[in-house]
Amino acid sequence: MNKPHPIDKNLLKLVIVVEGDSSLRISMVNYLMLFGYTVTGAGSAYDFYRQVFTEPYAVAIIDHDLSDQNGLVVAEYAKKNTAMRIITLSDPISFTTLPDQLKSGADLNLVKPVDFRLLAACVTSLFSRIGS
Repeated sequence: MNKPHPIDKNLLKLVIVVEGDSSLRISMVNYLMLFGYTVTGAGSAYDFYRQVFTEPYAVAIIDHDLSDQNGLVVAEYAKKNTAMRIITLSDPISFTTLPDQLKSGADLNLVKPVDFRLLAACVTSLFSRIGS
């Protein structure tokens, strides 16, 4: 399958946050915007799929526990069909096994509650690797 949008070096600031908890999603979006990123929030896998074909996101932050689809399935789709770098988020109780995380193709997995400073540092690190 063709990747919907290759990542253009001029658009390296585009991030999508896929998180079902609206308060957490809004907080992550607002925090990452403080670092100069253009951030879109998506509350479901459906919203993610709809957005991914409209913008060439460089980094996706995807919660494992979405209401309409497992976040690891979303991450696996993104890895196979886009050029995005991927951070997945998991709850400590439902922490996924390492083989599942590796299968999804995520670049990083963070456990909630996420320290936003760490999240921003991870996003910055992934951006530094794009194109290399």
